[in-house]
Amino acid sequence: MISAEALQYWFLQTVAMLLTAFVIPRFRIKGPLAALMLVLVLGFVNSTIWDAALFLHIPDSATTHAAVVLLANGILFWILVKLIPGIEVIGLLPALAAPVVFSLVSVLTYQYGREIDWLALGEQAIQVITRIRDQLSGVKTAQPGGG
Repeated sequence: MISAEALQYWFLQTVAMLLTAFVIPRFRIKGPLAALMLVLVLGFVNSTIWDAALFLHIPDSATTHAAVVLLANGILFWILVKLIPGIEVIGLLPALAAPVVFSLVSVLTYQYGREIDWLALGEQAIQVITRIRDQLSGVKTAQPGGG
């Protein structure tokens, strides 16, 4: 059984990926399912193939080692994007920038997104959408207090 915390983590990672695609030009994700697939594949690659600890060894200054690590990460990201349907990256620069931006957005999203009650927010969104739909379709809804 998957815990609520694990579901929240993957949900926030997916949101972070969608925000990354929103921020980076020429990086497009066609929907939340494609973003989730990319996040899951990146998680798998980072935990099995790619040594995520490698990024901890990037020096503070710009060196050849840092450039090679960022380039390798961008190429790996570009390859994964080409393999997953519903995701498109055009050019090397967006492929290089996307993993870096995703990492930053992911940290921020997780930091602040954990405090949000997503179920309550979803219920409120459904209520608002229902009210708007009813108003646009001309359906009269019962007003509190009889009116």
